[in-house]
Amino acid sequence: MTENNGTTAKISVREVCGGAPLTGTNGIKVHKLIVESWLASKTVEVDFAKVLPTPTFLDEAIGRLIGQFTKAAIVEKLKITGLSPADKKILNGIVVNRYHALANAEKYKNRPATILTLKPKPR
Repeated sequence: MTENNGTTAKISVREVCGGAPLTGTNGIKVHKLIVESWLASKTVEVDFAKVLPTPTFLDEAIGRLIGQFTKAAIVEKLKITGLSPADKKILNGIVVNRYHALANAEKYKNRPATILTLKPKPR
């Protein structure tokens, strides 16, 4: 399932999720393991060998890290292995969208709320 030697934590998605469909629920399960391993290891390796993750799974497992950890920490510490080229493209899109959403949330965080008042048209 997971292996941690203090330096590198290895998470096998296949072992964690078995033959179950890789849905968002399983993605949350893997995400929790990543976060737990993150605190105890220098590197976290997530192995996608012999599995077919859905975009929802990838978003829940990996995409949720955006905003929890800095970009520099993620690039330095997270290693993804066994992911097909097509799934890498999907994951890249998820990560880019998460960063854009985070940037927009920060941009509008301190903006005062605007309340629109609609007036009826004169007859």
